[in-house]
Amino acid sequence: MKIRYNLIFIPLLIICAIAVWFLGFREQKQTAAKRLSDRSLVDPEQLQIIEIARGDETIRIEKTGSSDADNPDSIAEWRMVSPYQAGCDPGKVSELLQQIMSAESERDFKDVSETQLAEYGLNEPEINLKLISSSDAIMMDLGIGLENASGTARYAMFNNNPTEVFLIPIYSVEPLEVSAGDLRDIRALAFNKDDIVSVQISSSAGELQLDKENNSWMVAVPDRFPASPARLDVLFENILRLEASEFLPENADNPELGQKTVEVNLKSGDGNNYELSLHGEDIARGIFATSSWQPSPFLVEAYIHDRLALNPSEFIQTLLIDIPSEQIARILVRQPNAQNLEIERTGTGLEDWRIINPPDRNFTEPGDFQAFIDSLLALQLEYVVPAPAHSGDYGIDPVYFMKIEVYQERNMGEAIIKLGSLDENGNYYATQDDTSFFTISAEAVDNFMAAESRLKGTSD
Repeated sequence: MKIRYNLIFIPLLIICAIAVWFLGFREQKQTAAKRLSDRSLVDPEQLQIIEIARGDETIRIEKTGSSDADNPDSIAEWRMVSPYQAGCDPGKVSELLQQIMSAESERDFKDVSETQLAEYGLNEPEINLKLISSSDAIMMDLGIGLENASGTARYAMFNNNPTEVFLIPIYSVEPLEVSAGDLRDIRALAFNKDDIVSVQISSSAGELQLDKENNSWMVAVPDRFPASPARLDVLFENILRLEASEFLPENADNPELGQKTVEVNLKSGDGNNYELSLHGEDIARGIFATSSWQPSPFLVEAYIHDRLALNPSEFIQTLLIDIPSEQIARILVRQPNAQNLEIERTGTGLEDWRIINPPDRNFTEPGDFQAFIDSLLALQLEYVVPAPAHSGDYGIDPVYFMKIEVYQERNMGEAIIKLGSLDENGNYYATQDDTSFFTISAEAVDNFMAAESRLKGTSD
């Protein structure tokens, strides 16, 4: 009996499954057929130009770059060429494209007459949308007319087929009522910071130049010294996040534009220049600015002036130990005529360290290791000093006062600081590469030595 039931039940299951698949497939085909992008055979990969004409304004934007296939978060670059030339906000263009590609038709009207076209407002459409390929082929030429009687949709047609009209939901038309200002990129400057190889900043504080050499940044002017990658990231972020709060006419001749208080020039590896200038200030509105990215002057918030009018002596302060604290695997402190200290990480916790030298030092108080790491990372460049006239002038060569070696996990890298004698202000001379020299404050070194002594067991 069970066999008979199975012979009936199994075929029924198969039939039901096929029916569900067929209905789902048909529904997908019907949905796809309703999409305007499918009806006009738009290939998003070939799309090069978007043109939206409304009344007296025609917005035309063109693709100037493509998204990176290896980076799913990258977005193709677009630039506005009409009604004026300007960068486009990549996020807003991407959103507009998604809305265009997903727009659907609701109902078709066949064999439409000239009289009906006029009734639908399609003899002179209020909105015309064109999508043009990289080979200048028109992939979509859409005209949009009046609303239907219920106000839920608008009449539309493909301009190359004026005898067939359909309805588009209001919510699919609204994105096309965008203005040029809505799509305009309000960033003061747009660039990829990984491509930048040179930075020049001129301000009342002085001249500053940084050059990228073998993936490391060097301060080249006014003095030559390794620059902090973290400080460069802050500088780039300050520029990339700078946005126009108000745009001025292209031919603006405000007196505030006659002077320049800060000039920034960024050069990429392919030879492109990115320029930003800060001018005078309107206390109520902000600072006047111009850039190579924006076609007209604009206003930015006043805070940016202090973030770009950098004092070179402050900017070149660098993280002497630029290895993240959680990635430090081993630290060795050498002192002539004194006991060396060597510690090694044993885990991921703040106190997961063991003392290798001194060999008989096994007891530490809670917090000793963390205090030592904190004091190590607090060793910062105070002032850049010229190279010594004689090798022994700074007490570093041939015998140093202290040498600190910091090694990264899996031997991925190391950072070394050599301390010498005290200068006339009581600070320690130091170097990292024996070619550039600086001072570290005595307070920072004293704190480090006190933390080191606790680990060695030579202080209470």
